[in-house]
Amino acid sequence: MLIDNSLATQKYRLAYIITGLASVGSFVYTYFDKYNFKTLFIVGCVFAALHILLLVLMNPCYFSFCDDDDPIVVRRFWAYPLFRKHQQFGIKKKLINKYVITKRLFGLQKFITITVRGKNKNTGSIEEYTFPSFNISALSAKDLQQLEKLLNKYININLDRISQSK
Repeated sequence: MLIDNSLATQKYRLAYIITGLASVGSFVYTYFDKYNFKTLFIVGCVFAALHILLLVLMNPCYFSFCDDDDPIVVRRFWAYPLFRKHQQFGIKKKLINKYVITKRLFGLQKFITITVRGKNKNTGSIEEYTFPSFNISALSAKDLQQLEKLLNKYININLDRISQSK
């Protein structure tokens, strides 16, 4: 199953581009206009600044969760048109221990943190590793419920496997 928010990410990327063009356009219009409408420039700049501030605070990310194979492949990168940082990692299904979804900035940002539990090859002891948290605020409510359902399924399978082995 693939959970992917590429359409929402493209909308955010388009919002960044349109906001930038609108602010540049309002500046160019007032600079070259012979009537010198300064209010249009001020309104355009204030709108662009507020819109970009909202987008930066929300920090939307492209998020892809593919669990067709083992390990699960998680991909993400920021929706900014420039200076994007890509990240990809694999999570083995049998090692998923827990996950936490946290909300920040009055629910504007949502982050997920996945923790796995497995045997350390060097020491032989069981240890927990927490993957870096990543932004899932651009996921739709339906995709978020589906993601939670999948992660809960793997956690329950792992708990049953551990309890049977004892």
